[in-house]
Amino acid sequence: MNCLEFRRQLSIDPQCGEVDFVHHARECARCAEACERANGFESSLRQALAIAPPPQLAESILLAQATQQQRQRQQYRRGGMLALAAAIVLAFGIGMRVEARPLSTQAVEHLREEAEVLTSTKLVSPGEVQQAFAKRGLALHSIPDGISFVGCCPMERHLTVHMVMPGGNGPVTVIYVVDDHERAREDFQRDGWHGRSIPMGQGTLVLLAQDASQFDHVESIWRAALQG
Repeated sequence: MNCLEFRRQLSIDPQCGEVDFVHHARECARCAEACERANGFESSLRQALAIAPPPQLAESILLAQATQQQRQRQQYRRGGMLALAAAIVLAFGIGMRVEARPLSTQAVEHLREEAEVLTSTKLVSPGEVQQAFAKRGLALHSIPDGISFVGCCPMERHLTVHMVMPGGNGPVTVIYVVDDHERAREDFQRDGWHGRSIPMGQGTLVLLAQDASQFDHVESIWRAALQG
């Protein structure tokens, strides 16, 4: 288990008893400190919640619920259809705004959220890469070398395989978006990052780096892997 995986598990269950989790906490001082802080917070939260309930609390809650339900029924009869129509319009507008966000913007934001993986230098095995794509229902024609990180990450509503390939001019982030096929190949710049999105296979390959000179080479590698 690496530091990124440890922090993810820590956010889910600070008292996780899995062997890899416990072993990493013993071996990594920074993660051990984070675990200690998380457990301290959980302990203080439990103490704060350990308050004796006032008398007749259950009766008061039931009375409040009954009163609220009665008011809701009255409001629905007066203007239920209008409220429903407004909710549909609002939901549609929010959906349109989310849908309108280009993959390039989503990819840069995802890279910022997981920037820690850019420092990974130990290469992962071909089996780990193959397994990550298999989780997304994909089989590679070939498995590229030189990958220092691979993970199956959600990116807003999309499913992706997120990778890092160290290079002579800095690491290249490779994100294969499984469920979105862009119409055209595009080079872009976002917030100081060079990027390229390429329709490939059934999805879209997104490349991000500080130096775009490696993009052609990386694109050709993944085209062979994904399309044969």
